Amino acid sequence: MDKSKLRTIFEYEFRRGTNAAQTARNINNVFGEDATNERTVERWYARFGSGDFSLEDHPHGRPKLKVNNDELRKLVESDPSQTSAVLSQHFNVSPVTIDLHLRQIGKVKKLEKWVPHELSALQKRHRVDVCLSLLNRSRNEPFLHRIVTCDEKWILYNNRKRKKVILSPGEVPKTIPKPELH
Repeated sequence: MDKSKLRTIFEYEFRRGTNAAQTARNINNVFGEDATNERTVERWYARFGSGDFSLEDHPHGRPKLKVNNDELRKLVESDPSQTSAVLSQHFNVSPVTIDLHLRQIGKVKKLEKWVPHELSALQKRHRVDVCLSLLNRSRNEPFLHRIVTCDEKWILYNNRKRKKVILSPGEVPKTIPKPELH
């Protein structure tokens, strides 16, 4: 049935003084079980009770966004290591809403990339020199076959966790050294 006709019936029943539940039952008995429901009639009765007898829908529109995507992008690009929880406190929304807006602006969460450890240029050069000298020594006097190894136990006591950073899909996360083994 046409909505405008139903709304006319709602107004008629309201002016007669029939309650919403009875109006919904009467309409469903005549026009079929799915013609309307009690909640719809209650909503129209509340509107009529406030003095608004217009039978047209009010424009609903989309709710105003609480998160400005441009502002979110600036915050994330200034510090990509911020968590969704911190960003959600800044915008006063839930972390799930922040994650949704991050996807809208093309940002993803990635873990920082671990490297075994960071070496200075001097340390790198020293390692190359040592490797070259060992290779030269092995050519002149083979010694590698005499090395005996056994199992070792390494204990990691500084259990640093990698952080998630918010980046664009093609960006590479920054590298951080792995904790030292002792």
